[in-house]
Amino acid sequence: MKRAAAWAVLFTVCGIYMRLGRSELICLVFFGFFLFFLFRFVIKTGNRKYLLFLLFGIAGFLLAGQSAEKETAETLLGGIVEAEGVIIEAGQTDAGNQKLSIRCDLEDGTGAALQDRKLYVIWSGEKQFQAGESVAFTGKLTPFYEVSVPGGYDEDLYLRTKGYEGKMYPDEMEYLGEDHSLFSFLARARAKLHGTLDSILPVGESGIMKAMLTGDKEDIPEESYRLYARAGIVHVLCISGLHMSVLALYVSFFMEKILKQPRRVSAIATMMAALSFLLFIGFTPSAVRAVTMICVVMTARVLFRSHDRLNEIALAALLILYIEPLYLFHIGFQLSFVTVLGLCIAAEQIERKPAKEMIWKDILRDSLRFSLYASLFSFPLAAYYFYYISPAGILANLVVIPLSGLLLGFGLLSAFLGMLWVPLGVFAAGSVYGILKIFEMACTFLLYLPFAYIPVGRPTELVILLYYVLLFFWLKGSERKGSWKRAVVLCVLLWCAVFENQLFRKETTITFLDVGQGDAAVIHTWEGRTYLVDGGGKYGKEFGENVGNTVLLPYLELLGVSEVEGAFLSHPDSDHMTGLLEIVEYIPIKGFYLGAYPYEVTKDLEFLKEILEKYRITLYTVDDRSRSSDGAWDCLAPAADISFAEDEDNHGSMVLKYTVGDTEVLFTGDLSSECEQILLNTNADVSADILKVSHHGSKYSSGQDFLAAVAAKTAVISCGEKNIYGHPHEETLERLTEAGMKIYRTDACGSVQVTLKGDGSFTIETMAEREPLYERVKKTVEKW
Repeated sequence: MKRAAAWAVLFTVCGIYMRLGRSELICLVFFGFFLFFLFRFVIKTGNRKYLLFLLFGIAGFLLAGQSAEKETAETLLGGIVEAEGVIIEAGQTDAGNQKLSIRCDLEDGTGAALQDRKLYVIWSGEKQFQAGESVAFTGKLTPFYEVSVPGGYDEDLYLRTKGYEGKMYPDEMEYLGEDHSLFSFLARARAKLHGTLDSILPVGESGIMKAMLTGDKEDIPEESYRLYARAGIVHVLCISGLHMSVLALYVSFFMEKILKQPRRVSAIATMMAALSFLLFIGFTPSAVRAVTMICVVMTARVLFRSHDRLNEIALAALLILYIEPLYLFHIGFQLSFVTVLGLCIAAEQIERKPAKEMIWKDILRDSLRFSLYASLFSFPLAAYYFYYISPAGILANLVVIPLSGLLLGFGLLSAFLGMLWVPLGVFAAGSVYGILKIFEMACTFLLYLPFAYIPVGRPTELVILLYYVLLFFWLKGSERKGSWKRAVVLCVLLWCAVFENQLFRKETTITFLDVGQGDAAVIHTWEGRTYLVDGGGKYGKEFGENVGNTVLLPYLELLGVSEVEGAFLSHPDSDHMTGLLEIVEYIPIKGFYLGAYPYEVTKDLEFLKEILEKYRITLYTVDDRSRSSDGAWDCLAPAADISFAEDEDNHGSMVLKYTVGDTEVLFTGDLSSECEQILLNTNADVSADILKVSHHGSKYSSGQDFLAAVAAKTAVISCGEKNIYGHPHEETLERLTEAGMKIYRTDACGSVQVTLKGDGSFTIETMAEREPLYERVKKTVEKW
């Protein structure tokens, strides 16, 4: 069988996903592939050597299980741990604390110990520590945060793929001295390079060059990262095949043209340089992939053998996955290999010409094809992780890639000269500054073009699978007889997969987002309309850095929302309002709704009116006489003819009933017990199937009579973990249980998603319940 390594990595990927993957569809497809291969190549042909590929699948499955269940530093969770080790990386968190990567030995009070473990440490003390220093510290080990919001940051997956085995906020940390190991020497070298770049370049440009030369992306300005990402050239900010290829080219040129060395010697020197650079920057998936491919090519040159690009990619993937199977779910791993696969296919289809016969039109055509194929292969993953695609990247790469070689060369030269004498480094860095400004101008110009940047939301796994099937069919099988019929079928299937909810399921989702101690719910109808009920807000967080930007906006982008039909603010408290106001800069809101109640004039209320006026958003006031024209929304409070003596905005909390088919959902904001009684006295229809519990589960709300009138099957409480108010109170939980309601809490379950089906039924899923399919099947079998 041709390209055995490619088949081996395919089976390994299948095995890993079937052990750790969550999608039932993808697991079913991979299982079907196993059965098809077994029948087609083993049973039918009788050739048992193909069984070796099945062993790769089994090995991937077992290694993934071992990675998920291996003993780590988490076995010491909860107790005070003493540790001693070496800082291998040092940086800053958004809050200004130090984040340290420490390789250390651990021991708790019982004598239990673990040797040579990698910890993620957040240090808030005054003393600042540097990479390469030996330290002793004590504190409690805490678990990694698991993702609690759809599309949110998954700290658990990210840190585990980077080799971390625990996290700690130390109470004490003591400097023990300098460590003189190789890794400490490399850490100090990286720190010195960073300091030199800071001294010869402006802050923004220095951050970009740190990313390009060492892979450290912490200091990249947010606006620069966003510009590069939207223009489709964010790959230049990561150590990837582009950077490694440039390095290999420089070394080969120096060895062969300057030192006049034979090609074999040049190849060995290139491998040594690539491996040394990999050791210097760290073992990221894209860098390991690039260095592995370079080493395979150079080894073939030393042995005078030919090489195959796809097998090179496969060998690199096998190496990474067998070291750490979790890398399969790492965005860097996926984008790196998929993009290079597109480049390899493009290279196979380009007509080869001698270099002397190439004219500028041939070079431009070939460059455009490479850029197009790389973009076509990366679009689905970009949409899945970033919720948009950037056709502008096809053109932007024509400018960026040719100049990147010069940029890296001038960057290394400037840093070297800056270490010798800063003024000389500043002079040389002028070329770096100029090229980066060209990048910035090119990106800014291209983003003004139509369809340069297209928000699409997150596609389903089925859509991605069908897209790649159609793409490979177009590239490899389009010339076969009758292929147009298959192409039409694939296009129809892809179209149905993209719009399957509108065409078939017709499901509306209500997501109660985990925004900490606050309320935020997003309603996304099957027709594509989006409504917001409150937006959350954390006390002490600056406007622009609050949950609107970190939780609400990313989720709306995941849904592909380009406009919000209506935003309902239950009352103008910051823990309900801030998130709504933060998103208006990015997503237009057609109507903003607030209760018709004499709220106390506060800074929050004045700020609300200021923001709405700035972005020209119409403010509507509603009371218990308000109802939407389609009957979906019914406002039950505040009452039009009732007022209170004291200034308490919770008395003016908006109560909304949202109806889809036969399912009713009641949103109660921070409704007080007095207002609950008013609703009962006025015979308001508060009955519902799902209740958003008032005031985060406070004991002063959700009275027994009110809960009896609501008679819901499900209760959702939005509150922050270990909040200072003690929400939800035990009295409230007891009353909800006595009323026969199943309770979901965002502090314990993460975000809660309710799916309202077309037949009137509904299902509920929480982020905490999203386990790998294997674990779900295992638990079901154990129950039997």
